[in-house]
Amino acid sequence: MDSAKELRWIRILLLIIALAVVAYILKTLKSIFIPLIFSIFLLFLFAPLINYLKKHKFPMVLILLITLVIIAVFLGLVILLIYAASNSLINGLPRYEDKFNALIAKGTEYLQNLATNWNINTENISIANIAQILSSGIISIPQFLSNTVNTLVSIIQNIFLIIFFLIFLLLEIDKLPLRLRKATSKLSKEQTLDILQNIEKQIQNYLTIRTLVNLSAALLCMLWMLIFGVDFILVCGILLFVLDFIPDVGSVISSAIPILIYLMQSGFSFLWLIFALLIVATQMLIGNIIEPKLQGVQLNLTPIMVLVSLIFWGWLWGIVGMLICVPLTSAINIILKQVAPNNFISTLISSE
Repeated sequence: MDSAKELRWIRILLLIIALAVVAYILKTLKSIFIPLIFSIFLLFLFAPLINYLKKHKFPMVLILLITLVIIAVFLGLVILLIYAASNSLINGLPRYEDKFNALIAKGTEYLQNLATNWNINTENISIANIAQILSSGIISIPQFLSNTVNTLVSIIQNIFLIIFFLIFLLLEIDKLPLRLRKATSKLSKEQTLDILQNIEKQIQNYLTIRTLVNLSAALLCMLWMLIFGVDFILVCGILLFVLDFIPDVGSVISSAIPILIYLMQSGFSFLWLIFALLIVATQMLIGNIIEPKLQGVQLNLTPIMVLVSLIFWGWLWGIVGMLICVPLTSAINIILKQVAPNNFISTLISSE
Protein backbone atom coordinates (compact mmCIF):
# COMPACT_ATOMS: atom_id res chain seq x y z
CA MET A 1 0.00 0.00 0.00
CA ASP A 2 2.82 2.39 0.92
CA SER A 3 4.68 1.61 -2.29
CA ALA A 4 1.48 2.25 -4.29
CA LYS A 5 1.07 5.64 -2.60
CA GLU A 6 4.70 6.51 -3.21
CA LEU A 7 4.33 5.55 -6.88
CA ARG A 8 1.21 7.73 -7.13
CA TRP A 9 3.00 10.73 -5.63
CA ILE A 10 5.98 10.17 -7.93
CA ARG A 11 3.62 10.20 -10.93
CA ILE A 12 1.98 13.43 -9.70
CA LEU A 13 5.36 15.11 -9.20
CA LEU A 14 6.55 13.95 -12.62
CA LEU A 15 3.35 15.31 -14.16
CA ILE A 16 3.87 18.69 -12.47
CA ILE A 17 7.49 18.80 -13.67
CA ALA A 18 6.43 17.81 -17.20
CA LEU A 19 3.74 20.53 -17.27
CA ALA A 20 6.25 23.12 -16.07
CA VAL A 21 8.73 22.07 -18.77
CA VAL A 22 6.01 22.16 -21.47
CA ALA A 23 4.88 25.62 -20.31
CA TYR A 24 8.47 26.86 -20.40
CA ILE A 25 8.97 25.50 -23.94
CA LEU A 26 5.69 27.01 -25.15
CA LYS A 27 6.57 30.38 -23.66
CA THR A 28 10.15 30.36 -24.93
CA LEU A 29 9.25 29.23 -28.46
CA LYS A 30 5.99 31.19 -28.76
CA SER A 31 7.21 32.86 -31.97
CA ILE A 32 7.00 29.40 -33.59
CA PHE A 33 4.08 27.84 -31.75
CA ILE A 34 1.66 30.77 -32.20
CA PRO A 35 1.86 30.79 -36.03
CA LEU A 36 1.63 26.97 -35.99
CA ILE A 37 -1.55 27.06 -33.88
CA PHE A 38 -3.09 29.70 -36.17
CA SER A 39 -2.21 27.64 -39.25
CA ILE A 40 -3.95 24.62 -37.69
CA PHE A 41 -7.02 26.75 -36.95
CA LEU A 42 -7.01 27.96 -40.57
CA LEU A 43 -6.79 24.35 -41.71
CA PHE A 44 -9.86 23.51 -39.62
CA LEU A 45 -11.75 26.52 -41.02
CA PHE A 46 -10.90 25.58 -44.61
CA ALA A 47 -11.58 21.86 -44.05
CA PRO A 48 -15.16 21.94 -45.50
CA LEU A 49 -13.92 23.70 -48.66
CA ILE A 50 -10.93 21.35 -48.95
CA ASN A 51 -13.14 18.27 -48.52
CA TYR A 52 -15.59 19.60 -51.11
CA LEU A 53 -12.82 20.20 -53.64
CA LYS A 54 -11.32 16.76 -52.95
CA LYS A 55 -14.70 15.13 -53.47
CA HIS A 56 -14.86 16.77 -56.91
CA LYS A 57 -11.39 15.41 -57.80
CA PHE A 58 -9.50 18.72 -57.65
CA PRO A 59 -5.73 18.20 -57.53
CA MET A 60 -4.00 19.18 -54.27
CA VAL A 61 -1.93 21.86 -56.04
CA LEU A 62 -5.12 23.59 -57.22
CA ILE A 63 -6.72 23.24 -53.76
CA LEU A 64 -3.63 24.84 -52.25
CA LEU A 65 -3.75 27.66 -54.79
CA ILE A 66 -7.47 28.36 -54.17
CA THR A 67 -6.90 28.39 -50.40
CA LEU A 68 -3.95 30.79 -50.67
CA VAL A 69 -5.90 33.12 -53.02
CA ILE A 70 -8.79 33.30 -50.52
CA ILE A 71 -6.35 34.03 -47.68
CA ALA A 72 -4.55 36.68 -49.80
CA VAL A 73 -7.83 38.45 -50.65
CA PHE A 74 -8.90 38.37 -47.01
CA LEU A 75 -5.51 39.70 -45.82
CA GLY A 76 -5.66 42.46 -48.45
CA LEU A 77 -9.03 43.61 -47.12
CA VAL A 78 -7.75 43.48 -43.53
CA ILE A 79 -4.65 45.52 -44.42
CA LEU A 80 -6.81 48.15 -46.18
CA LEU A 81 -9.07 48.38 -43.11
CA ILE A 82 -6.10 48.68 -40.75
CA TYR A 83 -4.51 51.32 -42.99
CA ALA A 84 -7.72 53.40 -43.07
CA ALA A 85 -8.18 53.01 -39.32
CA SER A 86 -4.55 54.00 -38.65
CA ASN A 87 -4.91 57.15 -40.76
CA SER A 88 -8.03 58.25 -38.89
CA LEU A 89 -6.32 57.50 -35.58
CA ILE A 90 -3.15 59.41 -36.48
CA ASN A 91 -5.14 62.44 -37.64
CA GLY A 92 -7.56 62.49 -34.74
CA LEU A 93 -5.53 61.30 -31.77
CA PRO A 94 -3.64 64.56 -31.06
CA ARG A 95 -6.97 66.32 -30.42
CA TYR A 96 -7.79 63.74 -27.76
CA GLU A 97 -4.50 63.90 -25.85
CA ASP A 98 -5.46 67.18 -24.16
CA LYS A 99 -9.05 66.03 -23.65
CA PHE A 100 -7.92 62.78 -22.07
CA ASN A 101 -5.45 64.51 -19.76
CA ALA A 102 -8.14 67.05 -18.79
CA LEU A 103 -10.57 64.23 -18.07
CA ILE A 104 -7.96 62.45 -15.91
CA ALA A 105 -7.17 65.70 -14.10
CA LYS A 106 -10.87 66.31 -13.43
CA GLY A 107 -11.38 62.77 -12.20
CA THR A 108 -8.28 63.00 -10.01
CA GLU A 109 -9.47 66.27 -8.51
CA TYR A 110 -12.86 64.69 -7.76
CA LEU A 111 -11.21 61.71 -6.04
CA GLN A 112 -8.93 64.03 -4.10
CA ASN A 113 -11.89 66.10 -2.85
CA LEU A 114 -13.79 62.92 -1.98
CA ALA A 115 -10.82 61.57 -0.03
CA THR A 116 -10.49 64.92 1.81
CA ASN A 117 -14.19 64.94 2.75
CA TRP A 118 -13.90 61.38 4.10
CA ASN A 119 -10.67 62.21 5.94
CA ILE A 120 -8.65 59.67 3.94
CA ASN A 121 -4.90 60.20 3.82
CA THR A 122 -3.82 60.14 0.15
CA GLU A 123 -0.09 60.72 0.65
CA ASN A 124 0.79 57.01 0.40
CA ILE A 125 -1.52 56.14 -2.50
CA SER A 126 -0.54 59.15 -4.65
CA ILE A 127 -4.00 60.05 -5.93
CA ALA A 128 -2.86 63.62 -6.47
CA ASN A 129 -0.08 62.49 -8.81
CA ILE A 130 -2.21 60.35 -11.17
CA ALA A 131 -2.78 63.16 -13.68
CA GLN A 132 0.91 64.08 -13.65
CA ILE A 133 1.95 60.44 -14.21
CA LEU A 134 -0.51 59.92 -17.07
CA SER A 135 0.37 63.20 -18.76
CA SER A 136 4.15 62.73 -18.51
CA GLY A 137 4.51 60.85 -21.80
CA ILE A 138 2.59 57.63 -21.39
CA ILE A 139 0.17 58.86 -24.05
CA SER A 140 2.80 59.90 -26.58
CA ILE A 141 2.01 60.10 -30.28
CA PRO A 142 5.57 59.23 -31.47
CA GLN A 143 5.74 56.30 -29.06
CA PHE A 144 2.28 55.17 -30.12
CA LEU A 145 3.24 55.29 -33.81
CA SER A 146 6.50 53.43 -33.13
CA ASN A 147 4.64 50.69 -31.23
CA THR A 148 2.06 50.46 -34.01
CA VAL A 149 4.72 50.05 -36.71
CA ASN A 150 6.53 47.39 -34.67
CA THR A 151 3.26 45.55 -34.12
CA LEU A 152 2.41 45.62 -37.84
CA VAL A 153 5.89 44.30 -38.74
CA SER A 154 5.47 41.50 -36.22
CA ILE A 155 2.02 40.64 -37.61
CA ILE A 156 3.36 40.54 -41.20
CA GLN A 157 6.20 38.23 -40.13
CA ASN A 158 3.73 35.92 -38.38
CA ILE A 159 1.40 35.92 -41.40
CA PHE A 160 4.18 34.63 -43.66
CA LEU A 161 5.05 31.96 -41.09
CA ILE A 162 1.38 30.97 -40.75
CA ILE A 163 1.04 30.59 -44.53
CA PHE A 164 4.31 28.61 -44.62
CA PHE A 165 3.00 26.18 -41.97
CA LEU A 166 -0.40 26.00 -43.68
CA ILE A 167 1.16 24.98 -47.01
CA PHE A 168 3.00 22.09 -45.38
CA LEU A 169 -0.11 21.02 -43.44
CA LEU A 170 -2.17 20.98 -46.64
CA LEU A 171 0.47 18.97 -48.48
CA GLU A 172 0.66 16.42 -45.66
CA ILE A 173 -3.05 16.11 -44.81
CA ASP A 174 -3.68 13.27 -47.29
CA LYS A 175 -0.77 11.25 -45.91
CA LEU A 176 -1.98 11.31 -42.29
CA PRO A 177 -4.27 8.22 -42.41
CA LEU A 178 -1.57 6.19 -44.17
CA ARG A 179 1.05 7.15 -41.59
CA LEU A 180 -1.31 6.38 -38.72
CA ARG A 181 -2.01 2.98 -40.26
CA LYS A 182 1.72 2.20 -40.32
CA ALA A 183 2.53 3.59 -36.89
CA THR A 184 -0.48 2.38 -34.87
CA SER A 185 -2.99 -0.39 -34.58
CA LYS A 186 -6.40 -0.08 -36.25
CA LEU A 187 -8.02 0.84 -32.91
CA SER A 188 -5.41 3.51 -32.13
CA LYS A 189 -5.73 4.93 -35.65
CA GLU A 190 -9.51 5.20 -35.34
CA GLN A 191 -9.18 6.79 -31.91
CA THR A 192 -6.67 9.35 -33.19
CA LEU A 193 -8.84 10.22 -36.20
CA ASP A 194 -11.86 10.51 -33.90
CA ILE A 195 -9.96 12.94 -31.67
CA LEU A 196 -8.95 15.05 -34.67
CA GLN A 197 -12.51 15.06 -36.04
CA ASN A 198 -13.96 16.12 -32.67
CA ILE A 199 -11.40 18.91 -32.32
CA GLU A 200 -12.03 20.03 -35.90
CA LYS A 201 -15.82 20.03 -35.43
CA GLN A 202 -15.80 21.99 -32.18
CA ILE A 203 -13.17 24.53 -33.26
CA GLN A 204 -14.89 25.04 -36.64
CA ASN A 205 -18.18 25.67 -34.89
CA TYR A 206 -16.66 27.95 -32.26
CA LEU A 207 -14.60 30.07 -34.67
CA THR A 208 -17.42 30.38 -37.23
CA ILE A 209 -20.11 31.37 -34.73
CA ARG A 210 -17.72 33.55 -32.74
CA THR A 211 -16.66 35.40 -35.89
CA LEU A 212 -20.26 36.00 -37.01
CA VAL A 213 -21.30 37.11 -33.51
CA ASN A 214 -18.32 39.46 -33.13
CA LEU A 215 -18.93 40.91 -36.60
CA SER A 216 -22.61 41.51 -35.78
CA ALA A 217 -21.76 43.18 -32.47
CA ALA A 218 -19.07 45.35 -34.11
CA LEU A 219 -21.39 46.45 -36.95
CA LEU A 220 -24.24 47.30 -34.57
CA CYS A 221 -21.95 49.28 -32.27
CA MET A 222 -20.49 51.08 -35.30
CA LEU A 223 -24.07 51.94 -36.34
CA TRP A 224 -24.71 53.49 -32.89
CA MET A 225 -21.44 55.42 -33.21
CA LEU A 226 -22.49 56.69 -36.64
CA ILE A 227 -25.92 57.79 -35.36
CA PHE A 228 -24.42 59.63 -32.37
CA GLY A 229 -21.54 61.09 -34.41
CA VAL A 230 -18.74 59.40 -32.43
CA ASP A 231 -15.20 59.61 -33.83
CA PHE A 232 -12.94 56.68 -34.76
CA ILE A 233 -15.79 54.43 -35.96
CA LEU A 234 -13.52 52.13 -37.99
CA VAL A 235 -10.90 51.86 -35.23
CA CYS A 236 -13.53 50.98 -32.64
CA GLY A 237 -15.17 48.50 -35.01
CA ILE A 238 -11.90 46.62 -35.50
CA LEU A 239 -11.20 46.63 -31.75
CA LEU A 240 -14.76 45.48 -30.98
CA PHE A 241 -14.42 42.60 -33.43
CA VAL A 242 -10.98 41.45 -32.24
CA LEU A 243 -11.29 41.99 -28.48
CA ASP A 244 -14.62 40.15 -28.30
CA PHE A 245 -12.68 36.93 -28.98
CA ILE A 246 -11.29 37.31 -25.45
CA PRO A 247 -13.88 35.67 -23.18
CA ASP A 248 -15.57 37.78 -20.49
CA VAL A 249 -12.93 40.54 -20.29
CA GLY A 250 -12.77 41.37 -24.00
CA SER A 251 -16.35 42.59 -24.38
CA VAL A 252 -15.96 44.86 -21.34
CA ILE A 253 -12.80 46.49 -22.74
CA SER A 254 -14.16 46.78 -26.29
CA SER A 255 -17.40 48.36 -25.01
CA ALA A 256 -15.51 50.83 -22.81
CA ILE A 257 -13.43 52.23 -25.71
CA PRO A 258 -16.24 53.89 -27.75
CA ILE A 259 -17.98 54.96 -24.54
CA LEU A 260 -14.79 56.68 -23.33
CA ILE A 261 -14.23 58.31 -26.74
CA TYR A 262 -17.74 59.77 -26.75
CA LEU A 263 -17.29 60.94 -23.16
CA MET A 264 -14.14 62.87 -24.17
CA GLN A 265 -15.87 64.11 -27.31
CA SER A 266 -19.10 65.46 -25.80
CA GLY A 267 -18.67 65.33 -22.02
CA PHE A 268 -21.04 63.76 -19.55
CA SER A 269 -24.58 64.22 -20.81
CA PHE A 270 -27.93 62.47 -21.28
CA LEU A 271 -26.96 61.53 -24.86
CA TRP A 272 -23.71 59.99 -23.62
CA LEU A 273 -25.66 57.93 -21.08
CA ILE A 274 -28.06 56.68 -23.79
CA PHE A 275 -25.11 55.82 -26.04
CA ALA A 276 -23.35 53.90 -23.26
CA LEU A 277 -26.53 51.94 -22.47
CA LEU A 278 -27.02 51.07 -26.13
CA ILE A 279 -23.42 49.79 -26.49
CA VAL A 280 -23.65 47.71 -23.30
CA ALA A 281 -27.11 46.39 -24.19
CA THR A 282 -25.94 45.38 -27.68
CA GLN A 283 -22.98 43.44 -26.27
CA MET A 284 -25.11 41.74 -23.61
CA LEU A 285 -27.89 40.83 -26.07
CA ILE A 286 -25.54 39.32 -28.64
CA GLY A 287 -23.05 37.76 -26.22
CA ASN A 288 -25.42 36.37 -23.58
CA ILE A 289 -28.62 35.58 -25.51
CA ILE A 290 -28.04 35.22 -29.25
CA GLU A 291 -24.62 33.50 -29.21
CA PRO A 292 -25.56 30.62 -26.84
CA LYS A 293 -28.53 29.81 -29.09
CA LEU A 294 -26.41 29.85 -32.25
CA GLN A 295 -23.62 27.77 -30.74
CA GLY A 296 -24.73 24.30 -31.79
CA VAL A 297 -21.75 22.30 -30.50
CA GLN A 298 -20.79 23.57 -27.09
CA LEU A 299 -17.16 23.62 -25.99
CA ASN A 300 -18.13 22.07 -22.63
CA LEU A 301 -15.91 24.28 -20.48
CA THR A 302 -16.92 25.43 -17.02
CA PRO A 303 -16.95 29.23 -16.49
CA ILE A 304 -14.14 28.98 -13.92
CA MET A 305 -11.99 27.02 -16.39
CA VAL A 306 -12.61 29.65 -19.07
CA LEU A 307 -11.26 32.23 -16.61
CA VAL A 308 -8.31 30.03 -15.61
CA SER A 309 -7.46 29.32 -19.27
CA LEU A 310 -7.70 33.06 -20.02
CA ILE A 311 -5.17 33.82 -17.27
CA PHE A 312 -2.87 30.90 -18.16
CA TRP A 313 -2.73 31.42 -21.94
CA GLY A 314 -2.57 35.19 -21.42
CA TRP A 315 0.49 34.72 -19.21
CA LEU A 316 1.98 32.28 -21.71
CA TRP A 317 1.36 34.09 -25.01
CA GLY A 318 0.01 37.52 -24.10
CA ILE A 319 -2.95 39.00 -25.98
CA VAL A 320 -2.75 36.25 -28.64
CA GLY A 321 -3.10 33.60 -25.93
CA MET A 322 -6.19 35.38 -24.60
CA LEU A 323 -7.75 35.39 -28.07
CA ILE A 324 -7.32 31.64 -28.62
CA CYS A 325 -7.52 30.35 -25.03
CA VAL A 326 -11.01 28.85 -25.37
CA PRO A 327 -10.47 26.66 -28.47
CA LEU A 328 -7.03 25.59 -27.19
CA THR A 329 -8.40 24.50 -23.81
CA SER A 330 -11.31 22.77 -25.53
CA ALA A 331 -8.88 20.83 -27.77
CA ILE A 332 -6.88 19.72 -24.71
CA ASN A 333 -10.13 18.65 -23.04
CA ILE A 334 -11.14 16.53 -26.06
CA ILE A 335 -7.74 14.80 -26.15
CA LEU A 336 -7.83 14.05 -22.42
CA LYS A 337 -11.36 12.64 -22.68
CA GLN A 338 -10.42 10.32 -25.52
CA VAL A 339 -7.21 9.10 -23.86
CA ALA A 340 -8.73 8.68 -20.38
CA PRO A 341 -12.50 9.38 -20.18
CA ASN A 342 -12.60 9.64 -16.37
CA ASN A 343 -9.36 11.53 -15.77
CA PHE A 344 -9.24 14.16 -13.02
CA ILE A 345 -8.19 17.13 -15.17
CA SER A 346 -10.92 16.59 -17.77
CA THR A 347 -13.51 16.30 -15.01
CA LEU A 348 -12.47 19.71 -13.68
CA ILE A 349 -12.40 21.32 -17.13
CA SER A 350 -15.69 19.97 -18.51
CA SER A 351 -19.10 21.44 -17.81
CA GLU A 352 -20.74 18.06 -18.38
